[in-house]
Amino acid sequence: MALQQVKQGNREFPLFIAKQKQDIGRYNKMLGEWLLNYWATIITTVLGLIVATAVSIPFLSYFGLDAIAKPLFFSLHFVCAQVPSHSFYIFGHQLGLCERNFSIYVSMFLGSLVFVLSKKRMPGLPWWLWIFMLLPMVWDGTTQMFGLRESTWILRIVTGTLFGLGNIWFVLPLIQKSLDETSTLQQAR
Repeated sequence: MALQQVKQGNREFPLFIAKQKQDIGRYNKMLGEWLLNYWATIITTVLGLIVATAVSIPFLSYFGLDAIAKPLFFSLHFVCAQVPSHSFYIFGHQLGLCERNFSIYVSMFLGSLVFVLSKKRMPGLPWWLWIFMLLPMVWDGTTQMFGLRESTWILRIVTGTLFGLGNIWFVLPLIQKSLDETSTLQQAR
């Protein structure tokens, strides 16, 4: 009797595994389709959260909520050196990002927002113009790093904005073009 139950159990077990694999495959397909549809929105949301966090830190500190502000400030240290002399201050409290990084992330957020709101139809930037938009920050950062001169807050804002906008304007349409070409090839098969 017990041997008969074991034999029956062995027949049912592979069916259960096959059903689980089928469910996992269906879930993975749905997740993949969702990511393909909303990848730019996810990037925009993450960039927006970084900017909102950086701006909220001085306000939280001003209202005495340092228990929230300090961990947020230190978490942004992963993306920015937060040099006090190169940072903006609101109510006497340092913004979560330095001037250059703040302008980079704001311009990337706004550029990706335009990309998402244009329903991913924003034309891409030619590679030579993309390089041209990166060069001012390279020049500004390099000359400052080697002590040849001290950068101003205006230069940091302008070069950071060009850098952030150039990267988003070049990369997001390129990703969308690649995804469109891939889906066209798959539909042709």
